[in-house]
Amino acid sequence: MSDIPSLLEEITALESSRQFIPALDLAQRSMKKYPGQREFAQVSARLFLTCKKYEQALQLYKMLYDSDAKNGRHQLPVLLGLARSLFVNKRVDDAANLYKQLVDKFPDNADALSGLASCLHQKEKIDEAEELVERALKAEPSHVLSIFVRAILLIGKEKTQEAVDILEKNIRRPDLHGDSLDLWINTLNKLEKNRYAQDALEELSKEYPETLEFIYGFAVLANKAGEITIARPAYEKAIALSPHNARIYYELGVLERISGELEKSNVYIEKALLLKPDNPAALRTHGAEITYEYGDDNYRRLSYVAAKFADFSPLEQIHLHYALAKAFEDVKDLDTAFRHYEIGGEKKRQTFDYNEKDADQMFQKLPKAVTQKNLALAKQTGCDSEIPVFILGMPRSGTSLMEQILSSHPDIFGAGELKFLTGILENIGVGKSARLRIGDRDPVFPYEEKATWQARGQRYVEKLEKLADKPYKRIVDKMPGNFNFVGLIHAILPNARIIHSRRHPVETCLSAYRIHFAEGHQWSYRLRELGRYYKRYWRLMKYWREEFPDAMMEVRYEDNVADVEGQAKKLIDYLGLEWNDNCLSFYNTDRPVKTASVTQVRKPIYTTSTNRWRKYEKYLEPLVEELGDIIDEYEAEIAHLNIPAQ
Repeated sequence: MSDIPSLLEEITALESSRQFIPALDLAQRSMKKYPGQREFAQVSARLFLTCKKYEQALQLYKMLYDSDAKNGRHQLPVLLGLARSLFVNKRVDDAANLYKQLVDKFPDNADALSGLASCLHQKEKIDEAEELVERALKAEPSHVLSIFVRAILLIGKEKTQEAVDILEKNIRRPDLHGDSLDLWINTLNKLEKNRYAQDALEELSKEYPETLEFIYGFAVLANKAGEITIARPAYEKAIALSPHNARIYYELGVLERISGELEKSNVYIEKALLLKPDNPAALRTHGAEITYEYGDDNYRRLSYVAAKFADFSPLEQIHLHYALAKAFEDVKDLDTAFRHYEIGGEKKRQTFDYNEKDADQMFQKLPKAVTQKNLALAKQTGCDSEIPVFILGMPRSGTSLMEQILSSHPDIFGAGELKFLTGILENIGVGKSARLRIGDRDPVFPYEEKATWQARGQRYVEKLEKLADKPYKRIVDKMPGNFNFVGLIHAILPNARIIHSRRHPVETCLSAYRIHFAEGHQWSYRLRELGRYYKRYWRLMKYWREEFPDAMMEVRYEDNVADVEGQAKKLIDYLGLEWNDNCLSFYNTDRPVKTASVTQVRKPIYTTSTNRWRKYEKYLEPLVEELGDIIDEYEAEIAHLNIPAQ
């Protein structure tokens, strides 16, 4: 047994370097090799908790507890571990009883005090929980779990910034607390301070270059911000630190898919599925790239995972519904496919609060505030740069295709869907003294600054230019939701080109309904809500068209499909540039496409993308009813194309 001390030392070293999964694997193997050695069981139980394998942790701690009981003794680490295991397995009453016994016996033990506080918080006994946390922090001011619980209590009282500040005590240290890091990131996300989180994680990943959580967290946030060139190496380093982590392989696979590196993407997604074959998100992503056939390997794999449906978390079940819907569409079982879209969409809809009345307020407010008369009263001029190009409209209306065509021109850079225009516009002056609140909680300009139109336009251009790898004559922002701000864009950037991408209303809505969006688009998961949102969009675009008749160029997706070259030349001419034949080979352009359209824009235009909705018509009755005359109005516009039903 001379190797027992060396094994324990190796496990400790792995744990200290935060390689928890290899440490757990070694501890379990050592426990099997030396079943009588209690140390391996204790370290395995602790690592089960760390790795969030809660059921296994509880079983092992109960075994240790029962063994101690037979010997007439109980060790405090085992009792604390058992209490924690009971709590994370949602046996709150049992955990509270054990913690209470420990607090009575060890009144200054911070682990027992904070553990009991967690239980009381779950039981909504907030005052008692706060008292216990204060006692724990008085006994041990830097106690990790006590700080974490106090942050949770602060968030419950809507003191979110104070919670963020104290969570950083658990984060800015070599032995960071993983749950605190997760809560810190989520809280900053709710505060819409992702840029602060990203910058802090970048700093921490340099200070602690072997700490996986910092590097991986930075990669996630950089990717979310669309900064793929810095997210990629961070993901690659995370994989080097954790080579058996299916989640990181999956996310890097999605990143490469966005970048157009479809072969690399498939390799990473397949690796993720090899490590975790029943990953619904990876199966959904993988399924978008293939055509299922009854009985083939892909169909059987998805069916095997679907058979374990009840074992998955609610979010995983949503991914699985969309994966199954795609598979059943491929094999022409549309009834089953749309049943999965309906259930998956409804489950997704239940994960967030979406208030249609609140959403409608912006649609009502903008036409009243942003008028030619009010803008004239402001007596301001915008930035005269010709660099910005806006492609806007409903999501799934052809904005990605249009950007891909334009960015194939050597003088045009496609920057993707940018998220900072609302921050630029926040609190903008639109009359003699009136200011418009857009709703961005992290504005580019402080409210008290009351920035001019010229300053706002210039700041927007500066942000655009930082995204490009060299100077370009035109830079494209294709955030579809910028359709809300046509009049304001025209005010702060009067020489910017604005392109409104239009597509058949039902085709657009159907395409959005069948997508599981990574974020946003909360109106897209119920057919009636989707139809009502489209009507609001339709009315607002009609207003912009009438109030600002020269502000934008409007392009129909169906016209693009029918005459690629003719429409592309019109677009390039509108941008004031010389024609370049590269625009007709847009599907070969190497650039990121961070939307659900990534696969389509890597292929030549296909006519099957028009008028597909007719074969799904019987499933879309609520949507068609909401859209009403809008359908007839649009179809009259494209009647000359004689598009057959697909």
